[in-house]
Amino acid sequence: MKNAARAAAMGGLLLSGACAAPFQTAMDPQAPLSDRIQHLVDANREYPRWADFPAAPTDVPAPGVIATRVAGLDQTGQAVSQAAAAIDWTFVDDPDAWAATVRGRVAGARTSLATARTAAEVEAFAQSLRERAEPPPPIDPRQ
Repeated sequence: MKNAARAAAMGGLLLSGACAAPFQTAMDPQAPLSDRIQHLVDANREYPRWADFPAAPTDVPAPGVIATRVAGLDQTGQAVSQAAAAIDWTFVDDPDAWAATVRGRVAGARTSLATARTAAEVEAFAQSLRERAEPPPPIDPRQ
């Protein structure tokens, strides 16, 4: 019984010493930045203070209001999901007929002059822009 009490006391002393050891740091006085580090530690020893923390918010809604808003969002999400599920996402049974109608709509649409250009015209225009973008030759510093 006495040995158990002694072991518990020794364990307590060892634990208390281990807890206190990390807070007792020794600074090497020969280190080049030791004075600067110690000055910074001493200057900020009081930081942070409770006065430096922001005040608690006062305009927080009550838990019941938050629960009502979440339930409303859940209902809206379910309504959107049901509306999306009701959409017929498949194309017409005959893809060739569907493609022909799309081609007809595109052919009937008016195109601008820029889109009516051929690939060769577009490439020639791009080449002219590349030529304009070349920098002038360097100036000879001896002149």
